Amino acid sequence: MIFAVLIFIIGLIPIFLGYSLFHLYEKSKLTNLIFLFMLCITFWQIDVSILYIGSPYLNEQTTLILFKLFRIGPIAALPLILFITYELYKTSVPKPKNFLGKIENAMLNKGMVIAAFISTGIVYAINWTSFGIEGLTKYENKNLGMEYYYPIYGDLQFSFFLHLIVLLLFLILLVFVSKSINNIKMKSFIKTLVISSIILFCLGLTNFIPSYQILISSIAVLIYSIFILIAFIKMYNALNADYLNVVQRQNKLDYIGNMTASLIHEVKNSLSIIKGYSEIIPSLQKLEPHTDEMMRHVITSSQQLSNLVNAYNQFLKNDLVMAFKSQDVVHCIHVAKQVCDKLLKENRIEVKITSDFKVIPAYINETYFTQVLVNLIKNSIEAIPEDRQNREIVFHVKDVNHKKVIIDMFDCGCGIPPEDWDKVFLPYNSTKVEGTGLGLPFCNKVLFSHRGFIDIMKSTPEGTHFRIQLPKSKFIEIEKAI
Repeated sequence: MIFAVLIFIIGLIPIFLGYSLFHLYEKSKLTNLIFLFMLCITFWQIDVSILYIGSPYLNEQTTLILFKLFRIGPIAALPLILFITYELYKTSVPKPKNFLGKIENAMLNKGMVIAAFISTGIVYAINWTSFGIEGLTKYENKNLGMEYYYPIYGDLQFSFFLHLIVLLLFLILLVFVSKSINNIKMKSFIKTLVISSIILFCLGLTNFIPSYQILISSIAVLIYSIFILIAFIKMYNALNADYLNVVQRQNKLDYIGNMTASLIHEVKNSLSIIKGYSEIIPSLQKLEPHTDEMMRHVITSSQQLSNLVNAYNQFLKNDLVMAFKSQDVVHCIHVAKQVCDKLLKENRIEVKITSDFKVIPAYINETYFTQVLVNLIKNSIEAIPEDRQNREIVFHVKDVNHKKVIIDMFDCGCGIPPEDWDKVFLPYNSTKVEGTGLGLPFCNKVLFSHRGFIDIMKSTPEGTHFRIQLPKSKFIEIEKAI
């Protein structure tokens, strides 16, 4: 009896830890799922303890009903692990379309989670019939000097084992899947959760050996629960620290916005002088062809700057209210290339533009979108090492089913570390000594206002692949497709 009570007390530890976590941190879907998972672990241990407590104190029928009731613990625990992993995975940065990425998408999606819980419902329903558990029989553990009940399994008991084996195989695959998740904190927690769960459930199989029920799995549950809670708290605190950093950065952005409003007036005054002289000089004297080309670049750049200043002024007053219309994105890339022409020549970098069609329209604000392309080109120029032999930036534009436009941009820079993929689109996260960390966040915000997306598809020391997705018209809502 002492051992049975001990198992019962140990079984309460996971739910106690889960309850503490539930009230310690802000309630969210993730904390709710962790709480439910710890509840399942508790039910699992209560399920085992009932077999020991029931023999001297409960009749066989009552013990059988309680055993079937609490068996939801081991049946539902593994689908909950899959659900937790899915919730973490979908908040991470999209992955490249490689073989591992395809496995991830096949395993970690809403349909697979629903299927796992449907399987759980079927197995649990079978558990209540004689096909799952016919009844109980008594065993005697001579080492412990006590009797206990042990279930007599029915013809469909294999469904329980099949359910556990399939989900355990999923967990083993998740160990490899977690390696490609870019957020180090999430990756570490998922790996800890999955590997620890595999070990725990393998040890839990000893419950099907009558003489070992009380010796292994209960102790493993105690160690496992503490281990998982520590890993979760570590991850949650780290993510919370990142969130606070984002809030601080946003406060800085608000401050910069106030300063920018006062600077715009001064910039416009200087810009009007540049524009005026650049337009007057060609009319006063005939210029050499080379000089004339340079002057055209000055006019184009000053016009883009003028449009951008006016757009920023409108942005500060109206919170990024843009005028959209169908515009040729291929032309925008050519304009961005021309604006960056001097910088490209100084760094000996060539921009190549290919497209499925000569003209590919999308529903955009031309000024803002062109500036996004300018920012991307400048970032790529700064990322290309001086000793790199291949010095080119490639744009490929394609029309997808007349619903959206995809622009793939490839550079030959030094790349972005995978752990920084989820940070580069946040303000003040520059890896450059003199960088402001505002270029890519600006691009991300503008494309969000376009109802589009920008993602890092691949990044290695040999270069980075960005993908921009835009709707073709105002009536189309596109989904992120990687």
